[in-house]
Amino acid sequence: MGITERKLVWLVLAALLALIAYICFQAYLSPESLINFGNSWMC
Repeated sequence: MGITERKLVWLVLAALLALIAYICFQAYLSPESLINFGNSWMC
């Protein structure tokens, strides 16, 4: 496995991680999930 392939693998992993983080932040910051999160703590 050469340097180029290794860089490509890291680039793909970084892109996937960024995508997952973005989806998590979008879901976390949406009002519905915040309301559900608050309700789960109130019960």
